[in-house]
Amino acid sequence: MKLTDGMVQRIDGILAAAQAQGRATLYEHEVYGILQAIGLGVPRHRFVRDARDVTPEILSGVGHTVMVKVVSPGIPHKQALGGVKRVSAADPLYVEFVLTRMREEVLSHFAAADTPEIAGFLLVEYVPHTQSIGYEALIGFREDPAFGPVLTVSKGGDDAEFFATHYDPANLFLPPMEYPDALAFMRSLHIRHRFDQIGHPEYLEYMARAVAGMSMLAVRYSPMAEAPRFVFTAFEVNPFVISRDNRFVALDGLAEFRSASEVDVWVAGPNRDNLRAFFRPRGVAVVGVSADLSKYSLGREIAELLHDLGRTDLCFINPKGGSVRLGGMNYPLRQSLAEVSDSVELVVYAAPAQSAPDFIRALAGSSVKAVILI
Repeated sequence: MKLTDGMVQRIDGILAAAQAQGRATLYEHEVYGILQAIGLGVPRHRFVRDARDVTPEILSGVGHTVMVKVVSPGIPHKQALGGVKRVSAADPLYVEFVLTRMREEVLSHFAAADTPEIAGFLLVEYVPHTQSIGYEALIGFREDPAFGPVLTVSKGGDDAEFFATHYDPANLFLPPMEYPDALAFMRSLHIRHRFDQIGHPEYLEYMARAVAGMSMLAVRYSPMAEAPRFVFTAFEVNPFVISRDNRFVALDGLAEFRSASEVDVWVAGPNRDNLRAFFRPRGVAVVGVSADLSKYSLGREIAELLHDLGRTDLCFINPKGGSVRLGGMNYPLRQSLAEVSDSVELVVYAAPAQSAPDFIRALAGSSVKAVILI
C-alpha cells in the first residue's frame, strides 16, 4: 500500500506551510492533519491564534471537556510550564480566561530577552481512556543514516517503562510493513489474550492499521523514495490510545522534517544486479580455512558445504598456507587473495575480526563484488 497522490499533496502542503514560516518542526495540530491524511484517527481539535478567537461554535466542535495547549516552536515541554490544562468547554468566556492566564504563566518562566513566540492555542477533545498496559501504543519512525527510516512500536500506559526494561523492549522494523505483516506482529503479542478475554480482538486491527500507515508515511518521506519533496527525520505519536468509546486515537505527536535535495536521493530504484554476486557468484573464496583437523574451523565447515554443492570455482585462503582435503579432493590453501589467478566475485570472510578492515581495503581494484563477513 502506498500513499495516494491526494495524500501526498495534502501532506506536502502542510510541510510547505511550516517551512514558509521558517520551521523544521510541526505543531501538534499539523501532525494531526498528516495523520488524518493517511486515514488514522485523531481527536476533534481546533487551533486559535488568540484567546479572544474562542467562540461557542468552535467549542461545540471540540466537546464538553477540552485539553487546551499552548502552541509555540520554542516550548518543547509545555506541561512543565503550565502550558497544558483540562477545562470545561461550557463557557467560552471561561476558556478565554484560561488561555489568557496560560499565556501569562508560560511566559513568566522566561526572561524578557528570551521570551518565546506564542503561535496560538490548541483546543483538543478530551479522550477518556484507560492507561492500563496495552491500551496505549507508541508508534513512530526516525531516519537513520545507515538504514533509512526505522519504525518503532512500543508499549504505553502504566508501567510501560518497567515492562520495556525487564520484559519486552521496543520493537524495531525497517519499513515497508504492510497491513498483513503488521497484523501478524500484533497477534504475536501477549496483549492479544486480554483483548480476546474482553471481547475486543479488533483492537489488534486498530494498532496494525496505525503501524502500516506510519510505515507507508516513513517510506514515502525518506531518501529512499523516488524524488521526495521533503524528508521526515522524526515522526512520533506518543501515544495512540484505545478510547473508552472504542476508537484508536492519536493524542500527542511530534514531527521533524527537512527539504529533500539531490544529495539525499540514494537510488532511483532498486538495483538487483548488485545482488547477483551474492546469490550467483562466479568464483567463491573462503578466508580462514584451517588445515589443522584437530581444531574447529568455521571456515573449513563453510568450505566443505560449498564443495558438497558441487562448485568447481572454489579457492580457500589461510596465511599459513598448506592444503585441506574435502570429500576426497585436496585444495591448496592460498596465503592471500592475490595468489588466486581465477576471478572471484564472492568472498566469505571467517577469519579474526581484527584483520577484517585491512582485508577489505586490499580488495580495492579486485574482481570481488560481494563480501560476507562472519
